[in-house]
Amino acid sequence: MAEDKIPMNEKDNKNFSPKFFETETKVGTFQKAIHWITSFLEMALTILLVVGILLTFVHVPSLLGDILSVSPSGLIDLVNYVAIIIIAIELIHVLNSQNLESVIEILMLAFTRELVIREWSMWQLLVGVGCIAGLFAIKKWLLSKEH
Repeated sequence: MAEDKIPMNEKDNKNFSPKFFETETKVGTFQKAIHWITSFLEMALTILLVVGILLTFVHVPSLLGDILSVSPSGLIDLVNYVAIIIIAIELIHVLNSQNLESVIEILMLAFTRELVIREWSMWQLLVGVGCIAGLFAIKKWLLSKEH
């Protein structure tokens, strides 16, 4: 009896899905197919990225050997290589989670990698650090989690 008095939209909040997935017309079927295809492609790309990351670990021992050489470029090459692997791993996270916070995290990693690896002028470094600070501010104040 109490359920009869609850408005229809409050009952549906538990199992919410967009209206276009509920339609049984040709358009709804087409949209379901597009959704399935894009989900499949995302999963395929994720699997390819994981395989690529695993294959890149073959080169890490040779880069570790280059660190022992006289030039400091071996260490920079290793840092660059590991940073690229970390960004690829975060890209997999973005593909699977699809939320704004993970996108901001990958942007912070990419900016940080560029700031560390490349040689920039002082003004360019200042702008880069400002971009990272802006991303941290967005993450902290605009993407606050509900408790």
